Amino acid sequence: MKIGMIFPGQGSQFLGMGKEFFDTERTVQELFDLASNCVDQNFVRLCFASSDKELQNTVNAQTSIFLVSAAIYKILREKYNIVPDLVAGHSLGEYTAVFAANGINFADALYLLKKRSLFMDKATEEKPGSMISIIGLPEQVVVGICARYHKPEENMVAQVVNFNSPQQLVVSGTLPELEQIKLDVKALSGKVIPLNVAGAFHSVLMQDAQKEFSSYMLKVDFKDLEIPLINNFQARVIKTADEVRDSLIEQLSSPVLWWQTMLAFREMDVIIQVGPSDKLAKILTREWPDKKIIAINKPEHIQDLFNLIEKKMPIDLGNNGNNNTDVNGSSEV
Repeated sequence: MKIGMIFPGQGSQFLGMGKEFFDTERTVQELFDLASNCVDQNFVRLCFASSDKELQNTVNAQTSIFLVSAAIYKILREKYNIVPDLVAGHSLGEYTAVFAANGINFADALYLLKKRSLFMDKATEEKPGSMISIIGLPEQVVVGICARYHKPEENMVAQVVNFNSPQQLVVSGTLPELEQIKLDVKALSGKVIPLNVAGAFHSVLMQDAQKEFSSYMLKVDFKDLEIPLINNFQARVIKTADEVRDSLIEQLSSPVLWWQTMLAFREMDVIIQVGPSDKLAKILTREWPDKKIIAINKPEHIQDLFNLIEKKMPIDLGNNGNNNTDVNGSSEV
């Protein structure tokens, strides 16, 4: 049975994410401690007892989503022996996918995401923007609408930056231009949903952030991947350390070709979204209603997964965390 795993990006965060796993799994508790020490952040308070506004902050959202996604992945792989044959991650989720494929260790990924998000925050302060999701209009129509307002030489930005499905696109842009696009989309009976993010990510407004961030990528030891990964900005399989580094740099100001990426997952027998929320899984289920697709962000979802693949769960869910995995080791993930 071929298993594909996908990891969510910014906007999937919610207060309390990962709490059920934290309460029952010592591995998860240890990973939270390690993350808190790595970037000097109290992730227990941030994820479980802060506020939606605080969690939405770019630095907080990116590091905490990675932490929760990586923690759930470790439980699936090390406790239940669920090993993917293909991985991908949406935007920051690509870092989790690289981690899952043993291309980077946990501490380095967290370090890079903090630097990445700080540079993204800086770019947003200098050139404010945001993102909106557009549902129900063909791609060429949305691209045409954006073309009317995209004049970067005049500080007007409007770009389709996430191709999530044939029916869902995401536009990044400067704030006045996004307001105009909302009106145009609604006039054509399309639906507009503001995204829970703080900037115009994956657009030309992130080019300065990309330049500053690239120097930090040289400080990190990437490894060739043990599991094939479909990258964001090309939607192609990558395996080498150099390809991973280049992809993570380029994706910062490039569109996320998510639907093109997902087409490679049609060969998988099961597709698992690992991490907060179930948005990516729902998008795929709408497009492929007959395929086995599941999101895992709570312990009970693991039983649902074994039911879906018609296998007996090797460990009782009542075993509350007697897992002595060393989270500092890198050979297992």
